Amino acid sequence: MKSPEVFRKRFGYHVVYDPDLFDAIDFASQHGFGYIVPDLMIPRFFPERFDQQARRHIRDYAASKAVSISFHGPSDNLNLVAPYPEVRRAVIDRMKLCLDFAVDVGAERFTIHTTPPPDFVSAGKRGTYLRDHWSLYKNALKESLREISAYASGGVMVCCENAPFDEMAMEVLEELLPEGKIFLAWDIQKGYTGEGKPIVQVEDFFLRHLQSVKECHLHDRRPGGHAHDLLGVGNIDFSRYLRMLMPLDVHFTLEIRPRENAVRSLNILKQMLNK
Repeated sequence: MKSPEVFRKRFGYHVVYDPDLFDAIDFASQHGFGYIVPDLMIPRFFPERFDQQARRHIRDYAASKAVSISFHGPSDNLNLVAPYPEVRRAVIDRMKLCLDFAVDVGAERFTIHTTPPPDFVSAGKRGTYLRDHWSLYKNALKESLREISAYASGGVMVCCENAPFDEMAMEVLEELLPEGKIFLAWDIQKGYTGEGKPIVQVEDFFLRHLQSVKECHLHDRRPGGHAHDLLGVGNIDFSRYLRMLMPLDVHFTLEIRPRENAVRSLNILKQMLNK
């Protein structure tokens, strides 16, 4: 394993239930994490709550603790493929507001979800609605991602997470990734079925685009349980992904709650790497 300081910088945790950003920075500093990822779906972390003075204070305090910041962008009901121009404009404007916050506090990465378009079953089977309107939704997603990534260009890296990845999202990203303005966040657990089997199309997509992966989300799911659980309670061989991604420029976010279990999982990862 590399030096403890190099290791620490590459591992962070997802900030959801923490009372405030300063408490999260302190927790990260005290427990061996190099960065935090506040989730901008949480109302107390909304960017409009922080003026420029507060943003400078957050940035300076994080630097004083040697803790960096990345963000998980809002993903609740923010539909990047909305066919209604005024709705999609509002979604993109919200993303830009969050990106301004990210730049002001010196954030490094900004993770977003690509939202699948709607579909309508017919006679109990998958219908043809989406295929009939494929270009409409595909162009909407492509335009949204292009505008968001261009706005962040030169500052924060925008990373698209497989939460979930459908055929359309992968098709659009196949076109956009070579432009070098948008990147990937690989959520390992979300690339598996409820039965604990890898989703082949998603796994193959990431394997083709390893150089674009800048963030990896780690959490587990016990059989019959929920995701975001302690590492090791499910059947995923996380050591396989560590061997694959550690040599690359990838940061690892433990999306595990409560945060005390993120600390326990960090120690499990250290044991894996020492082996």
